[in-house]
Amino acid sequence: MYPAPRPRRRWLRWFLVYCAGVAALFVIGLVIEAAVTPDSKGQQSFTYSVPTPPWVPGAAPTPRPSAKAASPAPLSGPVALVPGDEVINGVSLGFPHTTAGAVSAGADVVDEVLSTLDPDRAAAVARMTAETSYADGPQMAAHGAIEDRQSLGLPAAGPVPASYSLVVQAVEYQAGNVTAGSALVLLLCDFTTTQPGLGTQTRVGVFPVQMHWADADWKVASFGTSSYVSLAAEPYSPQAAQLGWQELLPQEATANVRTVPVRPSQLPGRRGKRGSK
Repeated sequence: MYPAPRPRRRWLRWFLVYCAGVAALFVIGLVIEAAVTPDSKGQQSFTYSVPTPPWVPGAAPTPRPSAKAASPAPLSGPVALVPGDEVINGVSLGFPHTTAGAVSAGADVVDEVLSTLDPDRAAAVARMTAETSYADGPQMAAHGAIEDRQSLGLPAAGPVPASYSLVVQAVEYQAGNVTAGSALVLLLCDFTTTQPGLGTQTRVGVFPVQMHWADADWKVASFGTSSYVSLAAEPYSPQAAQLGWQELLPQEATANVRTVPVRPSQLPGRRGKRGSK
């Protein structure tokens, strides 16, 4: 005789399923509570990203995961202008691959291009300092010199009388959108003009220069492509500081700069550094 079969304990199976469901709900509840519970500083532990605006003074865009090379660091506070490795026909070249190098290169180009009333000289400087893709750079520089002459009541071409001069000097800066290959440099400049009848007058202007790292040097990718009139302020004033301007300190003298003799046939009308033409 076979023993009688035991009754199936279906109630035990359903009880185990119920316990598993309760445990899963308990674990899910703990995960949700941890996600929304404030941390020790009172901040919720959410991770999010904020897109970088087109222009953030002193800020660098979020680095891409594939970019392993270190980018030039953003600048904040006063910065001392650094020299290039060499001076060719009065134009500094070979600036270091740093943010200070980009600012220094931009300031030097602006001082050189805007402080001459000789269109040929302005174009020659632009040819040496603009990157290859910026083919309109020399023409724009020459056109700017012609406009400056006309604003002073001078003809578009010809020698400049000794009683006329234009001197532009970058005195404060902002550097934004800094990456390993580019930097947007804003320069707060003093525009000082001298002409008969009006004497010497000084105005303030903002000049943007887009700098690109090319051929082992900082090159100009564009001159003044956007307007930043709203950032104009008296240099070194509280308003200038509030707008984000930082002081440019004088360049220290160095004995390591190689100077190439001037070829007058290429760059006529060379002026003294930061002086009148």
